[in-house]
Amino acid sequence: MTVQRTGAVLAAVLTSLAIAGAAPAIAQAHPLGPAAAAAYYDPAHPGALPHEGTAGVPSHPKAAARAMTSVENGQITRSEVLTRSRSWIDEHVMYSQSAYHTNQYGTYRQDCSGFVSMAWNLSTSLTTYSLPTRMDAIGWADLLPGDALWRDGHIALFLAWNDAAKTQPIVREEFDYGNPAVERAWTAQSYIRTFTPMRYRNIVDDIGQPAPMGDEGIAASASYRYGTQEHLFSKGADGSLLHSYNAGESIESESYPAALAGEPVAFVSGDTQHVFARLTDNTIGHWYWYPTDADPNFEQWGADDIAGNPTGYAFGDQQHIFARGTDGKLKHLYWTPDTGTVEETQPQSVAGDPVAYVWGDQQHVFARTTDGHLAHWYWTPTDADPNYGIWGSSTLAGDPTGYAFGEQQHVFARGTDGTLKHFYWTPAEEVVDEPLGAAIQGNPVAYVWQDQQHVFARTPDNQLGHWYWTPEDNQPRHDNWGGNLGANPTGFATDSQENVYGRATDGTLTHWYWNTDMGAPDIENWGQ
Repeated sequence: MTVQRTGAVLAAVLTSLAIAGAAPAIAQAHPLGPAAAAAYYDPAHPGALPHEGTAGVPSHPKAAARAMTSVENGQITRSEVLTRSRSWIDEHVMYSQSAYHTNQYGTYRQDCSGFVSMAWNLSTSLTTYSLPTRMDAIGWADLLPGDALWRDGHIALFLAWNDAAKTQPIVREEFDYGNPAVERAWTAQSYIRTFTPMRYRNIVDDIGQPAPMGDEGIAASASYRYGTQEHLFSKGADGSLLHSYNAGESIESESYPAALAGEPVAFVSGDTQHVFARLTDNTIGHWYWYPTDADPNFEQWGADDIAGNPTGYAFGDQQHIFARGTDGKLKHLYWTPDTGTVEETQPQSVAGDPVAYVWGDQQHVFARTTDGHLAHWYWTPTDADPNYGIWGSSTLAGDPTGYAFGEQQHVFARGTDGTLKHFYWTPAEEVVDEPLGAAIQGNPVAYVWQDQQHVFARTPDNQLGHWYWTPEDNQPRHDNWGGNLGANPTGFATDSQENVYGRATDGTLTHWYWNTDMGAPDIENWGQ
């Protein structure tokens, strides 16, 4: 049985009328992330945290900040409001009524009204009591992207409708302590109807209803988007860290002296770029750039007990790395501002390399067990130790990739029979083991693009195979993107373009891409 894909954002279900901004008791949580207020929303249906790397932030080494077309307190287009609001979601700005966050759009208080003040380009952080002087009430049917939902004590930006009946708004908001800015759907009518639709008096129409972001919960790979740039990292023949990037004018490349023992993983956290890789001394090397850095900073993480390639993610102001240890156990290395770098060992043995991602307020790790099954570790906000289980019955020969899509989770890997396996979880069906039957080589890569799901892998004849679902599909569509792929692919999607990278059989880097203006995917050589 297959799962019906939907393009709607399925996010946190509000289960109480707790007023946002009131500080709840915070449970003691595993350092994977801050504990959420369990009374505020249902942790079984967490809100969506987006994939990193899509904010319009200045980038290493040459990019400038995104141009701003509005002036403080002046007219602003709806599209600019959405661009500005997206920046705090990408940067995982944590809720606070006393702290202030600074990015290319200014400095604003990190609560609900500060978030809206930033999105509307106001000259200062207003409050829910003073914002009504800048707004007019409108009807529910008149809501457009960039408008607001307001009540005494809370305000959220309206993005789109989650249902055809237009009863469930998708919002962007800073909503409570211990949580970052999010995009999610409100579904509880008793909560929704306590708000009044409002319109900023200086907002200007330029767009209709946008699609939700739809890219939450995607595992990091060796490539990412940062601002308007595409970045790819790989291991050089001499063990150096190779960095290739498209800055818009041309494809540039750099090499950093290193002693890599495997392939890197890379992701963006706020305005900082991070790359991790295993070194020949079995520690984890960490390269990172701040926006003003021309060259990366470098440090080593952990003891000399890492045997596999790392995976990882950022959550709030923390970074997390997972890898197979020299003892065969799953190693977890994380950094927080309070603890610095910490290493933990899980008791289960793994084979190969794990994959990990954030899903709402939960953290998920998948890896192949020594007997070939798909193992799953996950933390909810109140867990000090991870939950653990086995998904499905199919046996695997390769490493998994995966993502979350709405309230579903999806994992793909090569089976012991050499074909692509698909495991997914939904609240109604729980874990489903769905063999797809397509022969592949190596390990796949997968991501969400708008309301579609995409998987890429090397075919037996070394082409880039492509499987994808649209919201109407129960079975995947399939095509080949051609090329001459000789290694595992990596990739990501931007708002308008899909990107896949891999080394050809002659060792050169290849970029496959497709966007909405193209009839068929194209291929370009990135050299090296």
